[in-house]
Amino acid sequence: SHSQKGSLGFREGDKAPGPAAPASPFQRLVQARRLQDLSGDGGVLKEVLRPGAGEPVAPDASVAVKYSGYLEYADEPFCTNCYRKLPRLMKLGKDITLGGLEIGLLTMKKGELARFVFTPDYAYGKLGCPPLIPLNATVLFEVELLDFLDSAESDRFFALTAEQQGVFPLQKVLKVADTEREFGNYLYRQQCFMDAKDRYKRV
Repeated sequence: SHSQKGSLGFREGDKAPGPAAPASPFQRLVQARRLQDLSGDGGVLKEVLRPGAGEPVAPDASVAVKYSGYLEYADEPFCTNCYRKLPRLMKLGKDITLGGLEIGLLTMKKGELARFVFTPDYAYGKLGCPPLIPLNATVLFEVELLDFLDSAESDRFFALTAEQQGVFPLQKVLKVADTEREFGNYLYRQQCFMDAKDRYKRV
């Protein structure tokens, strides 16, 4: 019926080329930059801002990252560690609360800077984390992978005798020490972020 049509004669639900609801900032970004779909369902989108080098992150690695997370229509990040002197170190499969972030990190190489857009299913879920994260929020993260440490390196070091540890290469000792010192200090300490992690694991 005529009442079902808009001003240009398109039925509601048709993909009209005419004046529809304006695209949101994240939608415009995705359309303009042609972000890579990592999850296959549009839930984790990636744009490489600066390529890295070497092999991608191993699934059991500890990663040293700087990141900022943004809500749509917000100029300031709702979380960031870019002002810290030391980068945030996190162990994949253990310390990452966002499913989308874990998927994204596994595609990154050392030195890479990337932008990711996560739909609620890969971020904070339909319930969000009020008041910080609203309901059903799509979020954008900019992530810089400074370095990563294969957990096997750390495990090997602690399996050595004191004498063997004394001759372990200094650079690797420092990386192990940094990793161990920073473990457990992930930004999302609030209980609601742990709930988000649990929700993702149940999917």
